[in-house]
Amino acid sequence: MAAWLDEAVALLLGRGRLLLKAYPGAGKSTLFPLRLLKALPGKVLLFEPRRVAARAVAARLAENLGEPLGKTVGYRVRLEGREGPETRLLVLTEGLLLALLLEDPTLEGVSAVLLDEAHERHLEGDLALALLLKVQETLRPDLKLALLTATPDAELEALFAESLLAVEGKSHPLEVHHLEKPREGPLEPLAARYARKAFLEGEGDVLVFLPGKGEIERTRRLLQDLPAFPLHGGLPLAEQMALLRPGPRKIVLATDVAETSLTLPNVRAVVDTGLAKKPRFDPRTGLSRLVLSPIPEASARQRAGRAGRVGPGRVFRLYPKGPFPPKRPEILEVDLSREVLVALALGERLEDLPLPTKPPQGALEAAWNLLSLLGAVEGGRLTPLGQRMLRLPTHPRLARLVLEAEKEGLLPLAADLLALLEEQDPLEGEPDLLLRLEGLLEARREGRGPFWALERVAALWRRRLGAKPLETLPPPEAVGRLLLAAYPDRAAQRVAPGRYRLATGPLLRLEGDGPPHLVAVGADATRVLLAAPLAREDLLGRAQVAAWTGWEGGRLRGYLERRYGALVLERHPEDPGPPTPEHLREALKEGLPLPEEARQVLLRLRFLRAHGVPVPELREEALLQDLSWLLPWTEGVRRLEDLQNLPWKEILLSLLGEARATLERLAPEALTLPSGKRKRLRYREEAPPLLSLFLQEAFGLREAPRVLEGRVAVAVELLSPARRPVQVTQDLKGFWENHYPKVRQELMRRYPKHPWPENP
Repeated sequence: MAAWLDEAVALLLGRGRLLLKAYPGAGKSTLFPLRLLKALPGKVLLFEPRRVAARAVAARLAENLGEPLGKTVGYRVRLEGREGPETRLLVLTEGLLLALLLEDPTLEGVSAVLLDEAHERHLEGDLALALLLKVQETLRPDLKLALLTATPDAELEALFAESLLAVEGKSHPLEVHHLEKPREGPLEPLAARYARKAFLEGEGDVLVFLPGKGEIERTRRLLQDLPAFPLHGGLPLAEQMALLRPGPRKIVLATDVAETSLTLPNVRAVVDTGLAKKPRFDPRTGLSRLVLSPIPEASARQRAGRAGRVGPGRVFRLYPKGPFPPKRPEILEVDLSREVLVALALGERLEDLPLPTKPPQGALEAAWNLLSLLGAVEGGRLTPLGQRMLRLPTHPRLARLVLEAEKEGLLPLAADLLALLEEQDPLEGEPDLLLRLEGLLEARREGRGPFWALERVAALWRRRLGAKPLETLPPPEAVGRLLLAAYPDRAAQRVAPGRYRLATGPLLRLEGDGPPHLVAVGADATRVLLAAPLAREDLLGRAQVAAWTGWEGGRLRGYLERRYGALVLERHPEDPGPPTPEHLREALKEGLPLPEEARQVLLRLRFLRAHGVPVPELREEALLQDLSWLLPWTEGVRRLEDLQNLPWKEILLSLLGEARATLERLAPEALTLPSGKRKRLRYREEAPPLLSLFLQEAFGLREAPRVLEGRVAVAVELLSPARRPVQVTQDLKGFWENHYPKVRQELMRRYPKHPWPENP
């Protein structure tokens, strides 16, 4: 083992970068950092993707040195830590590296940075890697950078292609069993059944992979007669460490933290539910939340491998054989607003950093829009407010809530709201956020209940914010005011019982009825899922005054409004004035098309242009795009009916100037029949003009009339007395001579009262 440790240290010192690919349990996170510490003068930072792993790895490193935790080896995770002035090896979660870089982009005094479990491709880990590569290239060429992983993907190998060290380890044979068909019913009874089977029928410890803390607790209750222990991030450090030491046989019920980050001794059987909770952007709350997801094949292999480290093992996969879902880096799945903010604070654009996977354009745009809405960025730059938001280890929305609470003197309330919004919801399905606050206060008073786990999170936030515990429920408007700062786009106004309009425009349903205004903290495409009341005065304080004119009930109306986004809070009538081109375009879009007589003017012009006559080209699309030509005719227009009654044909003809005479001469609107009667022509696309006549009206017309100075014969549509077409022809003479005699006999029989001369 010492050989590969020395080789890894030498490679890192020589090339400045290292991708260490080592099997689970090899010691890449518990031995390599200590060996590196001896070879370097400054501090070594080791970053773990999870809090439970950071605490456990730090404790194991300190134990390997024979020292108490907090001396040479310390740890720092979100909202807690243990370190001292002598600490040289500091284990941190990935997000805290970003905080360190914000404080000191050069990482002065740090000799090496190690990113453990880099293959998991957490967003914070990817961003940390990209920023460290940038720091190494521009500010600190002496900084050593290493990725520690059991299964690097192709993108990481490409970044570290010239400094890869693979440490091979032996593995024992595994029996892998799958379910024959997909699981039906709850997960926990099935997991408990197979855990019991593996424990009673085999040797060594049993490791059961479950998605989260709730599933672990429910499974543990089903195994009360066996030595079953939980392993997750909420455990005290002493309990975590006890599970990592050899001892009597046991069943360990773990989240995916045991997949790679922690090595458990003496595991001979694995029960794999095939599920994990992964961060995904949740449009309901505007935050990234943990959602239940099937694991990719690489994770399934990692879990199975835990059973084959010390001897032959068995794996029970609680899912059928079949294709696994593809592995996707978090950068493709989650909200990027905090990462955009961090990059900006360091003078970078997120998309320009050497990230293993480039961020999606849509997610980048959404992040910029949100940060602008929160006041964190302006003109592509970080604002002072944005800099203050970055100092808080949470999503920008919730950081903005804290800053608002600081201004309002409501930090105790902010701590509770952060716990409620960040953690798993004990009242899933209930939309009232105030009920959750009541539950949290009750848990605080009684020291138990479904909200007790959230109270521990709230206590950590109170310690961070220097706030006292909230003792009584605050006024609902105070809750709404803080939430409005974090969710300015989620303000909503009741428009009907159980129906609300969001400030961004969409309509949402709320079960039952609610207050006149609320903040829809949680929402999907159609429903309000989590909300708190909002005072109208708080919206008025943020409202903008604007004049509005538009069509309402068929009339052009004007108002002076106070609006918050799409929400009209106050409205006073105003004189709308004459319609603008936009009003006219809106009216035409709402079903007021150009009348047919106006369209005929355009078709007559097109007919002439098709035959080489140089006249202006007026296209309907262009005319409707810019309606300024119509304004001189709409001075007194206030109703849609007034628009319909405009002299459309005359208006269009007036646009032609001298070409109007050419149009009337070569493409006349109507023709005079032998009877003296005038009949309109109908001009058509890519066809000769059409003249529709009753047969009796055509008597005396020997040939089809012509336009364009005799160059084009019109098509004559001959109709029966019942207006049914008899013939359409440009050869009227041929019709009279060849077809009329037969037509005459048929029509005389049907319509005997009409004249049918032999020679028409």
